[in-house]
Amino acid sequence: MNLADSESIAAILSSLGLSATPSPETADIIVVNTCTVRESAVSRVLARISRFKPLKRMRPGLRIAVTGCLAEQEKASLRQKLPFVDYVLGPDQYLQFSELLAFSQNPLACSDGGFYSEVEPVRTAGINAWIPILRGCDNYCSYCIVPYVRGRERSKPAETVLNEVKQAVDAGFSQVTLLGQNVNSYSYCGLDFPGLLRRIDGVAGLKRVRFMTSHPKDLSEDLIRCFGELPTLCEYLHLPVQSGSNTVLARMNRGYTIDHYRRQIDRLRHCVPSIALSTDVLCGFPDETAEEHESTVRLMREVEYDSAFMFIYSERKGTAAARLSDNVPRQEKIARVSEIIRLQTAMTRKKNEVYVGREEEVLVEGEGPREENTVTSRTRTFKNVILEKTNRNFVGALLRVRITGSTGWALQGSVLSGKE
Repeated sequence: MNLADSESIAAILSSLGLSATPSPETADIIVVNTCTVRESAVSRVLARISRFKPLKRMRPGLRIAVTGCLAEQEKASLRQKLPFVDYVLGPDQYLQFSELLAFSQNPLACSDGGFYSEVEPVRTAGINAWIPILRGCDNYCSYCIVPYVRGRERSKPAETVLNEVKQAVDAGFSQVTLLGQNVNSYSYCGLDFPGLLRRIDGVAGLKRVRFMTSHPKDLSEDLIRCFGELPTLCEYLHLPVQSGSNTVLARMNRGYTIDHYRRQIDRLRHCVPSIALSTDVLCGFPDETAEEHESTVRLMREVEYDSAFMFIYSERKGTAAARLSDNVPRQEKIARVSEIIRLQTAMTRKKNEVYVGREEEVLVEGEGPREENTVTSRTRTFKNVILEKTNRNFVGALLRVRITGSTGWALQGSVLSGKE
């Protein structure tokens, strides 16, 4: 979502007559778009912004802006900690650049709940276009700051989404990824998320569709059927579980039980046996016991995710969980997350080895490290496949490849045939 926001900010600045510069040293304005989901991200952002203070001292006319979720959550604090910063704008305030910078005689006005449909995103050339379809969140998980900094859910008009998909395809993008804090909640004038996917599937020239993120309590039977019915929808789903313990899930205010989550996994695999699954796991939530952590380990062994994003809990000021005692010792948090990282590494290796010898369709994403003379590609199940580079430029093309090996987190393949 932050990348999509950055593309919108770039478009707004371009509409004011500005263009991107190769380095901060030559910029008239530096924009730092921020995230506040985790404490580590906040620390990195503050350190990065502080690096621009000497530039401001040497060039007083330089303007520095902090945007995004951290700007919304810590507006007063940022102005106190970083007095050299000129502008602090939350996720729904980016169009204020036109007034603040006074470069335009016709300030832009936001008319669609913060989707910035008035501007066409400045996208980096590639194969994937990020398209936000929903902003905000109504779930209020106890550890999450997103509803407080991005607001309540607002769905983008379906026709706007379809137009953006068509524009992306016309611009040469092979794939779109639909974005939202909980895309399953999408609803506009009676059209739900499965209905939107069916309409997008009909866009001529579109090769692949992905989306993120989904909430387990809102994963409908109709959406599950879409994975088996829609040719463009890739067989991959990121379905955050956060914990394998019902008591922890209740403290997190996640709104589902582990039995419900298991049933969702069973339905997905019954409908599409080849579907790949990833998840998020949060270790060391307040009051998490060794037994509750072990429930998470058991669930991960049972589900056998293809991949997972695993984190240590960090308190976010302003959330419901911040009122709880962060009482799991840091060393214990590290031990728990290290255990599940080792487990997931082994499961990912096992899952990937099954692909060796298969023929798969991949979408070529770009060049690999220069010294390796390779290109990177993705299967429909989001597996990274490394291919030997040839004289032809296959970026953006669908290829048939044979998987020849596995390095644990990635696959190796050889090209059999392709189509542009």
